[in-house]
Amino acid sequence: MSGDWDYEIAVVGGGPGGSTTASALSRRGHTVIVLERERFPRFHIGESQLPWLNEILLEIGADQAVAAAGFVEKWGASFALPDGGAEFYADFTQASQVPAPQTYQVPRAKFDQILLDHAAACGARVHQGRRAERAVFDAGGVTLTHVGSDGDRAEVRVGAIVDASGRAGFLARQLGERRKDAVLQSIAVHRQFEGVPRREGRRAGDIRIVTRRDLGWIWFIPISETVTSVGLVVPGSVYAAHNARGQQSPEAILDHFLADSPAAASLVAGARAVTPARYEADYSYLHDHHAGDRYLLVGDAGAFLDPIFSTGVLLAMQSGIEAAEALSEGLRRGDLGRARFARYERRVVHRYRHFRRFTVGFYDAPFRDLFLHPSSRFGLSAAVSSILGGNWRPSLATRLRVAVFFALVAIQRRFGVLVPSSTVETAVSAES
Repeated sequence: MSGDWDYEIAVVGGGPGGSTTASALSRRGHTVIVLERERFPRFHIGESQLPWLNEILLEIGADQAVAAAGFVEKWGASFALPDGGAEFYADFTQASQVPAPQTYQVPRAKFDQILLDHAAACGARVHQGRRAERAVFDAGGVTLTHVGSDGDRAEVRVGAIVDASGRAGFLARQLGERRKDAVLQSIAVHRQFEGVPRREGRRAGDIRIVTRRDLGWIWFIPISETVTSVGLVVPGSVYAAHNARGQQSPEAILDHFLADSPAAASLVAGARAVTPARYEADYSYLHDHHAGDRYLLVGDAGAFLDPIFSTGVLLAMQSGIEAAEALSEGLRRGDLGRARFARYERRVVHRYRHFRRFTVGFYDAPFRDLFLHPSSRFGLSAAVSSILGGNWRPSLATRLRVAVFFALVAIQRRFGVLVPSSTVETAVSAES
């Protein structure tokens, strides 16, 4: 470590991306300071996780702490038609290339606290209630000014900065351009309920998605024995048409769309809201670059993708793992320039685009028709479920099967009809 530095790396933000970066770096023997502007536990959306998260938890050594937390077990995801009739069930136990199919539904306040505490246990110096204010870069390092909730201002000298500050984008907004996705601009409204009915057995913990004819959708995520997170996502144009004057409360908007969705309305008919409704916008974006001299962007600071397939935490934590690898190698070689981080940038962008293809498809009627009626021939259903499980490194066989699926989508778009049922064996479950 340079004698000019207080720490080798500063991580701005203590969410899953930041805490993963800090844990991975600390476990490699590097000195790390984490600055988190809030005090944990704190509310955050993004409760439903994916099986491919398991290998990340194992890599940073947090797997046992998460397993011991008593989170709701998730084994799959169901996607129902608006009237609640037939549904496609993505069963992670049947998906290809998913080595550990069980994952979790988590209250993020508790989950994020576990990960941040783990980073501290790994050796990172964690400071909560401190906001990064200014970063001054020079040839020898970075001087980072941070401010406490009481107004106390301090400086720390580091070799490089990881911006894991989420949508706030501490460095991202200063040193580049956040490019909104022209297609994926949705609005979300969500709150928590008690009394939402659940299935019996293993599927009691799975996420349930109810689709809408306007190409929106509603999620039901069981995050504890009694509490269910319920959220609406609709295209921005649908939301604007409904709330043209901008006068409706989030609660009123959510109530309207739930009542307007037969399958969803039946699930909340006897439920009781236990939190206020919250509104989310500015959904999908990709930064124009994800690294520079002496800094990297991790998680939502650099990219955020519409949550239909629950990829947010996985993308953030995987980028944290890879950022730590890139920084560790850069420190070893004495080179923290952007060129050193080129591979990191390529992987972040590749992963985003990999999942974006499916996400954009979900808001396209021909894709959604076939998605809700996938063929089990040639392993197509298993391949699709593999991607839904978080598989961002699909094998050649899985990639070929996904290509066949998208070819069927193209046929549907061209001719306007589903592939005849006589030639498509559906993976639709009639289970209610």
